[in-house]
Amino acid sequence: MADDEPEWHRVMVRGSLKTPDPVLREVQRLEQLGQVKDVVILESYPLQIWFSSDLETVEKLKSLSEKYSSVR
Repeated sequence: MADDEPEWHRVMVRGSLKTPDPVLREVQRLEQLGQVKDVVILESYPLQIWFSSDLETVEKLKSLSEKYSSVR
């Protein structure tokens, strides 16, 4: 890996209870941009979204997940 390339991490974030799910939509958008890869969506409620990304993107998606986790 080159020094200027970020290290990728495999993580899970929970989706929201909203429809359409804003967390899932953001993961899909970032996947299209190449900032997220290896996306696996488990059909739980809320969704469990597994993916690989750099730490900055992971933190943004975790924050988005937490923002919507209290919405009922």
